[in-house]
Amino acid sequence: MSPSRLLPANGADGKPSEESPSRESLHVIDDRTGKYYQIPIFHNAINASEFKKIRAPENEDFAADQNESGIRVFDPGFTNTAVVESKITYVDGLKGSIQYRGYDLNDVVANNKRYMDTAYLLLWGHWPTAKEAGDFQQKLFDASHLDQAVLDAIRAFPSTGSTTSMIVAGLSAVQATQMDKVPAHMAKNLYMGNPALVDEQIIRLMGVLPVVSAVAYCHHTGREFHSPRADLTYIENFLYMTGHVQESTGLPDPRYVDYFERLWALVADHEMTCSTAALLQTASSLPDPFSCMISAISASYGPLHGGAIEFAYKDMAEIGGVQNCQAKIDRVKSGKERLFGYGHRVYKVTDPRSEHIQQVLRELKAEIDNDPILQVAFELNRIAQEDEYFVSRGLKPNADLYAAFTYGAMGFPPDFILPISTISRTQGLMAHWKEAMSARAPRIWRPSQIYTGKLNQQF
Repeated sequence: MSPSRLLPANGADGKPSEESPSRESLHVIDDRTGKYYQIPIFHNAINASEFKKIRAPENEDFAADQNESGIRVFDPGFTNTAVVESKITYVDGLKGSIQYRGYDLNDVVANNKRYMDTAYLLLWGHWPTAKEAGDFQQKLFDASHLDQAVLDAIRAFPSTGSTTSMIVAGLSAVQATQMDKVPAHMAKNLYMGNPALVDEQIIRLMGVLPVVSAVAYCHHTGREFHSPRADLTYIENFLYMTGHVQESTGLPDPRYVDYFERLWALVADHEMTCSTAALLQTASSLPDPFSCMISAISASYGPLHGGAIEFAYKDMAEIGGVQNCQAKIDRVKSGKERLFGYGHRVYKVTDPRSEHIQQVLRELKAEIDNDPILQVAFELNRIAQEDEYFVSRGLKPNADLYAAFTYGAMGFPPDFILPISTISRTQGLMAHWKEAMSARAPRIWRPSQIYTGKLNQQF
């Protein structure tokens, strides 16, 4: 998205120049031609465009190999490709640490930083003052109004439909009520290089997403939707709108509000996830943030990403009870079945969020003891963490699964946990969009392919 600093740093003689931030280089010899190439290394990475210099004569037998256009990097799934430079979140999967803008997550928890503070840090790069936090909260409330057309769009779905699909439709309807904020409609770039409008639309999206989600949830469950109140916090309003309130007060349980505050600060961002990449891929063509957010939500709905939580819940429900957990583990070990929610692509050690989330779960023990599915989940975990098969492979329930258990213990059904997770990460996703829109010039993401089919077939 931004002009990369991973650019050739060589001088006229082909050697690293004095201005180069690093004198490290990758030395390459192409066996096809015998030619030598020196490629600069910066932050333990190289600019993939440098490989375009490595050319061989065109392959006359298969022109699709494009030898004269330079060698290409083949990386299915972006397993070892960095696509942006970012200053937002750092994740170290080898040491098990997360930093928001340079602040270690454990220190964030120790200093009792809550959701609004963490969201502000991710978006604007510093912890808010009391006034800034208050203004932020007020702006989010002011931006939470929904037109009737948005409510109608959500409620047009069958109540049995997916709440995620309803939310996507709701966000599309919000976008349709402000067409002057849609670049293609206005036939001009609106956001890149326009930080004031970027911030305005971030507030708008963060303001309406919990409301859209609550309307979808109430439509899906047959609950009565309550409009947000100015005297309630962002999280209090979410619980209030979804009807998760105490009978005695008509307001959210303060315990649950506290748990949400802690959880949402813990999962506020996780850098380049599949959904973040989907958002940035869309953002690279310079649409509005609602279009970008819809891309992120759609990506997260798959069973290999956020949708895995619903998979895991249904899988645990089918086990039938704690007495059947050992048999389930045995089937997993024999390769007959999977255990959804276990293992993580990034972490080789314990996910740093897990212990803090487990603390919340310990405080929810009474609720967990009354939920047979959660009892199964914890029995599975107890067995797995004592089994050499899981221990030797470092297979542990990931933090998102633990967080899902907390939402389930507080009364939310499995099919609404993904929308909750989406709201909890909105400021992280928007921070990445804001960073992308601060680039000096646009750069659309246009990956290439390696064609392996037939050429020049004759009828």
